[in-house]
Amino acid sequence: MEKRCLTVLVFFLAFLQLKSQTAQNITEVKEKLTLINNQIAESFLHNDNTIIMGYYDEAEPVCMPEYHNALYSKKDIESYYKQWLSNFKINDYKRSIYEVQLIENYAVEIGTFHINTVGKNGVSLVYDGKYMNVWKVLKNKKLVLVSEIWGADKAIDGSQFSVIKSNITKIPKPKINQSIEEEVYKRNERIIALVKRREGEKHAVEFFTKDAIYLTYDTPMLIGMENIKPYFIEHEKPNGIAIDSLSIKASRIILLKNFIIEYGYYFVDVSWDNKKGKASVSGKSINLWKREENGLLMLYRQMVNHN
Repeated sequence: MEKRCLTVLVFFLAFLQLKSQTAQNITEVKEKLTLINNQIAESFLHNDNTIIMGYYDEAEPVCMPEYHNALYSKKDIESYYKQWLSNFKINDYKRSIYEVQLIENYAVEIGTFHINTVGKNGVSLVYDGKYMNVWKVLKNKKLVLVSEIWGADKAIDGSQFSVIKSNITKIPKPKINQSIEEEVYKRNERIIALVKRREGEKHAVEFFTKDAIYLTYDTPMLIGMENIKPYFIEHEKPNGIAIDSLSIKASRIILLKNFIIEYGYYFVDVSWDNKKGKASVSGKSINLWKREENGLLMLYRQMVNHN
């Protein structure tokens, strides 16, 4: 009996030590990211994109700007930032970290930003929103920016960004074993079915963990099921709108212990008033799936924006 109690105690102490070490590692990464964000903010005030480009991954970078197609090379990402900074005069830029998730050698950063800028046309733009960045933590503890996505907290005039031009490239195919790719595909197919039927409550409950964070277009970040479910119930009401077609694709998929990072893309055609009115919308997302104890993949963190 004493030996059993001693074994339990040893495991418990080891668990506490591991938990403390993880918390310490997260704190260290968060402190580094705070310094990086301050460097980027300061550089943007001087129309300088070299700081952020210095952190970007060389191999497979992904940049998902709001109101723009996704970018998959450092050359295209650098071109985007050069155009952004040459077409807008940034008077104030702040970025604040909300949380950092450390999963194996990846860090998922979520936060908010504030940009006060003036375009070449003299029109002021206050751009408040949220972002989600994925970083790779190297063995030397250096941080490399793998991907980023961002979007406004409320509707803004996306046409202001139409001056920024870049190459439109094909969505890269996933590089992952087929079983994982099919698993993600089936989960996305279920989302398609629920959206087409306008079943917002099921969409929320069947796909988001209770402690999930959902970052979507024209809305501040939604934290927890108590905020996510009401959003989907309202957002997916029929309201006389028909979903004529909807497809969801995935590109890069990063497999981690109990988690999957997926880069997703959606294409939807809608109509109303007996098809007298029609519209097509496309967008993209970074999805952090978490495998629950029952084996099911659930969305733990997700950010979405429009092209």
